[in-house]
Amino acid sequence: MNLATKEVTQVEMMKIIALFRKEGFKGEYEDFQRVSGTDREFFVVMSNEQGIKALFRASLMLNAVQFQYVLDDKHTFVQEDADAS
Repeated sequence: MNLATKEVTQVEMMKIIALFRKEGFKGEYEDFQRVSGTDREFFVVMSNEQGIKALFRASLMLNAVQFQYVLDDKHTFVQEDADAS
C-alpha cells in the first residue's frame, strides 16, 4: 500500500494533537494527511477562533511542528479524492 494514501489513524491523530499542545498551539484540527513517502510525518490544517486556517507539518519522528503557510486564495490544501484508486 502506498503510504501517502494510507489514512491517518486515530492513534496517530492523538499523538499529533499532543505534539501541537506541547508546542502551545490552540485551535480546531480541520484535516490530517500523511506526507508522501513517510509514515511519521503529516500535514495538518488548523483554524483559529477567527476562522483563519493554516497548514502545518508535524513530525512524530522529530517531535516537531513547522508552520507552512496560511490557507487563502493563493494557498489551498488539496485533499486526496477518497474514490480515486
